[in-house]
Amino acid sequence: MAKPSIVFVPGAWHTPEVYASTMSFLEAASFPTVGLPLPSVGAVPAHMNFDADVKAIRDCLTQLVDVEEKEVILVTHSYTGMPGAEAPIRLGKEEREAKGLKGGVVRLIFIMAFAMPEGFQPTAGGAQFPDWMKLNPESMTVDVAPADAKRIFYNDLSDEEGNKWARKLKHQSIGVYSSTTTYAAWKYIPSTYVIGKADKTTFTLEAVDYIIKSAREQHPAAFDVVEECDGGHCLMISQPEWLAGVVKRAAGEA
Repeated sequence: MAKPSIVFVPGAWHTPEVYASTMSFLEAASFPTVGLPLPSVGAVPAHMNFDADVKAIRDCLTQLVDVEEKEVILVTHSYTGMPGAEAPIRLGKEEREAKGLKGGVVRLIFIMAFAMPEGFQPTAGGAQFPDWMKLNPESMTVDVAPADAKRIFYNDLSDEEGNKWARKLKHQSIGVYSSTTTYAAWKYIPSTYVIGKADKTTFTLEAVDYIIKSAREQHPAAFDVVEECDGGHCLMISQPEWLAGVVKRAAGEA
């Protein structure tokens, strides 16, 4: 039986390169992988909403599911829990199977990510960005300084590694945070939530506990699997082999 294709979507500011080591572990185990860049990362001019990100994810899933009739696991990180939960509408395995169609998204994996209900907007009600997110009103982008990135994103990496990854960050279109979700795929597709216990972003242990509990209040079967490790926010860099194991278990392998 063919193994599912694994689609990796990076979080804000990052490129799919952050998943390179995790993808290598999976490819060595014969899993097909895709690293999908976000259109809103490094965009000029900046994007005013998350629509292009949603479309990029959906186009990728549609190619794999509709055209190639493959089973897919979608992995999202941080911000991309929003477009990642928006994109798979009508692409879930169970829904397609009921219509006599092959292929489908078999599981979603959220890594320290937004997993919110329909109608969620990060900046609703005048919510403020944390001070390490530097806003650029003229370009409508937000940046993270290297020193802040090392402290917030890469606190579980060596100084050398942290510096390397901090230099790779791109500017992020700020408009994505003003977008409002209209679909919550975790209500319809089995989902795993991955927790990094050393995360120093706004995705604190209290915050992700609230996300998971709130999801289960709306849909008791939500996040039937929760996995955690001692990694930070970018645990795909610091714990790639462990994360590959999470994906393998999501695919039904021990």
